[in-house]
Amino acid sequence: MATESENTPAEQENTDAPVSPFSALDGEIVTLEERESWTLQLTLSPDEMECFASVAPKDSGKGLIKVEDVLALMQNARITEGIDMEKVKELCAAACEGKTVEHLVVAHTDPPAAGEDGWLEIKVRLGSGFDGPQEFVEDEEGRVDLYTLNLFTCITPEQQVARLHPPQMGQDGITVTGRTIEAHPGNPADVKIGSGVHLNEDNEVISEISGRAEYSDGVISVSEDYNVHGDVDLHVGNITFPGNVSITGDVLDDFDISSEKDINVKGTVGSCYLQAGGSITVGGISGQYHAYIKCAGNLEARYINGAYVECMGDVTVANEIRNSTVKSAEAILVKNGQISGGEYVALKGIEAKIVGAAAGAHTALTSGVYFPEGDRLAFLKAQKKSIKLQKEFIQRCIGPLEKKVAAAKGSPGAHGKRLEILLERQDILAQLDREVRAELNNFSLGEHNGNAKINIQRVIKEKVEIRLENVLEQIRMDQYGPLSIIPNVMTGTLSFNEFSALNINAADMEPVEEDD
Repeated sequence: MATESENTPAEQENTDAPVSPFSALDGEIVTLEERESWTLQLTLSPDEMECFASVAPKDSGKGLIKVEDVLALMQNARITEGIDMEKVKELCAAACEGKTVEHLVVAHTDPPAAGEDGWLEIKVRLGSGFDGPQEFVEDEEGRVDLYTLNLFTCITPEQQVARLHPPQMGQDGITVTGRTIEAHPGNPADVKIGSGVHLNEDNEVISEISGRAEYSDGVISVSEDYNVHGDVDLHVGNITFPGNVSITGDVLDDFDISSEKDINVKGTVGSCYLQAGGSITVGGISGQYHAYIKCAGNLEARYINGAYVECMGDVTVANEIRNSTVKSAEAILVKNGQISGGEYVALKGIEAKIVGAAAGAHTALTSGVYFPEGDRLAFLKAQKKSIKLQKEFIQRCIGPLEKKVAAAKGSPGAHGKRLEILLERQDILAQLDREVRAELNNFSLGEHNGNAKINIQRVIKEKVEIRLENVLEQIRMDQYGPLSIIPNVMTGTLSFNEFSALNINAADMEPVEEDD
């Protein structure tokens, strides 16, 4: 057993090894060189990304230690990368001045840089909260439409919605000893492809349907539905959407909704413009004579007041229609409510509990007419009349102007300019007149399965005007139901028949002969 004064061979070897005169530093001492004029130590950091040099001069003077000496020792220690020559020179200069330097970084390399993570690049506007504050757009005259916000992009099929960028490989690192440290690649984007879209071979997210792009909880999708939780107001703006629109609140005055599919409003619609490629369902319409509703499907409401309605399907109202114009290519149904004031046109019948008003507000009902053709014919006739009046006015103006221009002898001035404008307008009107006359000459009513019939559940009041086929008559006194009103084409009068459902056509019913 060794005594305290005795050393093992290994301990004797450590005793013989040079002892570092420098303070301790975390890392491995790879070189401790002691020479006649100086002692130099090179320490490698634990991650081998830095080399620290320490020098203790035993004298001073120019050339005490040379840069070449330090570089040679670094080479022997395999320190070959990231050498900072300025720091090496600084170390040598300090030693030559007799200064001790500890742990000066003379070599440094960068660690590996992890690859960039994959990410989803959105190519369209997603709505409020995604694209920053709303930017209003001015028209050519510098006016700003505060009602049209364009909060999101309306998506069409085959449109690129987003691009999925893959993770990058990253940049490898290297130690000061030349050992390569591989970089970790980036992480793939945590994105799922939802409904209504697909990912193509170019990593593009492509829409399969029309609608609105949505990105929530890492899922990118396109929905055919646009849901507004609340009112349509200045925070929402006008809506133009290729899919279904659903509103849980009201549509305030002066806001418009256009949808290529269905519109559903739980609350009330004010003096607004609603157009749907499908059906419209609303809580009620209070249009103040400025609401315009147009739909290609059915219309359902609790009430309609002060609105203009064009509907290619059934118009079904629970309570009442007041002071409105309602046109339907199917039927108008207010089975448990009242129709009073306004004009009502349907192809396949009209049914209401009460028609007319005690105050005598003008109410006109027409059934068995396909309104798009009737409206077009009325428009062409009105346009023909307007063109005739304009041509006559221009003709009256041209004669006196021609005389004034001739009297001006080469300097017609304002008279010549006005004559030029009128002659140009005359040519335009002539062309328009030819087009209108050609359409009128070729105009013919189509074959439509109509039903010239009006059903009254309780009462139809006096002064209500009814047109059924070629019969136009005003109700002379209140008529009580239930009853069905059909035309008697033989006598040119209305026939008040026993009540029957609208699916029984007036043409299949026998008119009741009036008593003498």
